[in-house]
Parts: sequence; structure tokens; C-alpha cells
Amino acid sequence: MAQRYGVSTETIRKWRKRGAADCQDRSSRPHKLPWKATDEERAIVCALRRATGFPLDDLTFVVTHFLPHLNRDAVYRILKAEGLGRLPGPSRSRKPNGTFKDYDLGFVHVDVKHLPKLRTSNGESRKRRCCLAVGGAPPGWRPGGSGWCGPARGVQGRAGA
Repeated sequence: MAQRYGVSTETIRKWRKRGAADCQDRSSRPHKLPWKATDEERAIVCALRRATGFPLDDLTFVVTHFLPHLNRDAVYRILKAEGLGRLPGPSRSRKPNGTFKDYDLGFVHVDVKHLPKLRTSNGESRKRRCCLAVGGAPPGWRPGGSGWCGPARGVQGRAGA
């Protein structure tokens, strides 16, 4: 029998001594969890989560100050069992997209878009920017459309512009 199962004869003697019932497959799960939190501890963790809305790591940081035996995994298990495992989504909606502020004639809003480095006709690699002007133009300034493309030389920003 020892050769059949690939074990020593001493192991076979131990199996026979235990009896047939103890040689059956059974769960290796512990019967009692030594780290299980008490009902009071579970109530404290859940009350803190509801009151503060802290994420898991922040909640664990607070809880371990007065319940040091509860680690992150234990706090997560408690929250998950109580249905508090995921924080609810944001209660307020996103801010709607705004519009540009209206300025008097003469103010220009300039958007600068940085383009990837491109090679010029002579093979040299240069940074490029695309600038777009939106708004009223100062007197005497006449671009060839709503904006221009090319190196942004001589364009100066202005607060509120």
C-alpha cells in the first residue's frame, strides 16, 4: 500500500491508527476565525464610514488608532459584508462647460496647441505651435482668417486675455 500511494510505511501505520473516518478528505478551513471583529467593532467601523465617507485606506488609518488589531483586510471585509464596500458616486453633477468671458473690442483670447516635432524641408527637427485667436481684434490687426499657424513669435499673454 505504501508503494501504491508513494508514501512510507510509517505514514500508512499513522493512517490506520487514525481510522477510516479520519482519512477522508475534509475542509482545511479553520472552524473559528481568531481575527473576527466583534459586533461593537463592526458597528464602529460602519458608523465611521457612514459619517465620514472616507475611502478604505483613510478609514483604516483612523480605525487602527483605537482598534490596532483591525488591519486593512479586516476593515474591507467588514465594509463589504455590510454593503459599504464601495463609496457612492459624487452627489453633485459635473460643472457644465462654460463659455468665454465677453470682453470689449481689442481683447483677444489666444489658444496655443503644441504640435509634435516635425522635420523641415532641410531635415532639421523643430517644435511647432498652432495658435488660434478668438474674440475681437484690436484696430489695425487683420489676420488671414480666424487664426494663424506657425512659430509663436511675438505673441504675448495678458491677464484676462
